[in-house]
Amino acid sequence: MTPTLVTGGTGYLGRHLVAQLLADGRAVRVLARPTSDVAGLEGAEIVRGDVTSRDDLQRALSGCKRVFHLAAETRDDRSTAEYRRVNVDAVETLLELAPQLGVQRVVHASSYFAIGRTGPPRNAEGFVADEYWTHDPSDMHGAHEESKYDAESAVNQRVSGSEPVVALLPTMMYGPEQRPLAGRGAAGLASGNRIVRMLAEHAAGEYPGVPGDGRQQWNLVHVEDVARGFRLAMDAEAPAGWPPPRWHHWHFLLGGENVALSELFARFSKLAGVAPPRAAGGGLFKRLLGGSDPRSKERLAMDSHSWAYTSSMAEGDFGYRGRSLAEGLPSTVEWMAAQGLLGSGAGR
Repeated sequence: MTPTLVTGGTGYLGRHLVAQLLADGRAVRVLARPTSDVAGLEGAEIVRGDVTSRDDLQRALSGCKRVFHLAAETRDDRSTAEYRRVNVDAVETLLELAPQLGVQRVVHASSYFAIGRTGPPRNAEGFVADEYWTHDPSDMHGAHEESKYDAESAVNQRVSGSEPVVALLPTMMYGPEQRPLAGRGAAGLASGNRIVRMLAEHAAGEYPGVPGDGRQQWNLVHVEDVARGFRLAMDAEAPAGWPPPRWHHWHFLLGGENVALSELFARFSKLAGVAPPRAAGGGLFKRLLGGSDPRSKERLAMDSHSWAYTSSMAEGDFGYRGRSLAEGLPSTVEWMAAQGLLGSGAGR
């Protein structure tokens, strides 16, 4: 059976995707760094290597017809060079090698960063963006966001040349992880699972406060829905070529529900039995930006804005569906409790 390659298969989304592919009975190959923990990926072929190495990518791609490229640097406070090397250069190398090695379909994991924030001052409060919303290059929060925007350009160039590649843009993912945390608390969560990390830090009394006024809209999507969306896009039947000519775009948002940050905390507080955090507005927010908060300045600035989107195009073109927060949050909180992530923070 020809293997399907998953880069980033040891990450938050990657582990869910690998699990779903294996459950489908598919042969899966995972490109994993030499130091990556591959526990829980039994059943997948593990190829040790680095996504930034051309030789390692070539070894991993060899013999594969389908590729999910999920590998990315998602941690805060990395250097500009590191974001560029992993999030842009590696994408360009993979897209160059894929047609040379006979790969027939590539699904690239992009990000809502590639489209940009919504709401004031760019547009009215409550504005919801779709795939036609264009990022303003002067409205970047830092090197991480810039790298995801630049990677989109590389994918677009390949699409313009009629190459079989699609970019999918997950929004703010949340949900359980496909690995035990071994009692490490919020620090043991994957970097891509930052919504659950934020909630866990609050439950432990370690969350300094909500940046902004709490009215900012975030599009929250369950990680299992995103993984399913990747499979739906990859498996789309296309007698006239892939991606199907009837699709309306070359990249698609995969999201769930737009929810105000204050509403997210209100729902979480009710389920977890903790009081909502205070808002870090006014002078407190300025002090946080001044360095008394463990979150990066980039992250604080991003979290104070709205990131509201619609996935209607993916719903219409390949049957994607993202569950509502009411459907996804209760089971997430149950998983957090089982992992010891609800803590004993102040306000309980």
